[in-house]
Amino acid sequence: MSTFKTMVAILAMGLPITAVAQTTGQADSHALSGRHQIEVSIGLLSGLGTSAEVSVGDVSMTSDANGIIGSIAYAYWLTDEWAVNLSLGVASADASISASGTGGSVESATVIPLLFGAKYEPLKLAIGDALRPYAYASIGPYFGFASDVRVGTTTGTESYSETALGSRAGLGMDLSLSRSFTLGLAVGYRLVSDFGRRIGSEENHSSPEFALSFGIVFGGGRQ
Repeated sequence: MSTFKTMVAILAMGLPITAVAQTTGQADSHALSGRHQIEVSIGLLSGLGTSAEVSVGDVSMTSDANGIIGSIAYAYWLTDEWAVNLSLGVASADASISASGTGGSVESATVIPLLFGAKYEPLKLAIGDALRPYAYASIGPYFGFASDVRVGTTTGTESYSETALGSRAGLGMDLSLSRSFTLGLAVGYRLVSDFGRRIGSEENHSSPEFALSFGIVFGGGRQ
């Protein structure tokens, strides 16, 4: 009987400790300070549309995908609200083929931004542990690469690259699927200075943007 009473006493003492531990674990389940994040995003630049063109007579085929963007980013959370990040992506891609009785040409172009910035998720605006609105801003170089191959009366190949300074800023919302995975939605604007020469169909690649993202959060964080 005394053994039974001893076991009951131990359980009674342990229950409050277990409850406190569970509460603490829940409070820290979405803590971000000191953690790392890898995020992949894909979206559209609404100011740079896609197009396809076919001409009768002289053959001309054009395929532009300069409205599609994609990037991969690394972020480190300085606090539960502030993170710094570095991203590398593709801001536009063009490809066009044309042919006529006198010759033809193949053109291609790509714009690759390398951006450093910050992300702010204010805890006071969070909706429970799941939804966290945020603001973001970043700046860095946009590298443009273009090539043109022409065959006919004049035959030759030309390749060149240009660099422009650009930035992006906007608002978004993160949905925490668990402590390790997030889904995001963001809208914003990319402001880019003119390239010295046309990259694809544009010299200026400024545009509103819309993006979806998937993130993996890892690391123990700060206790």
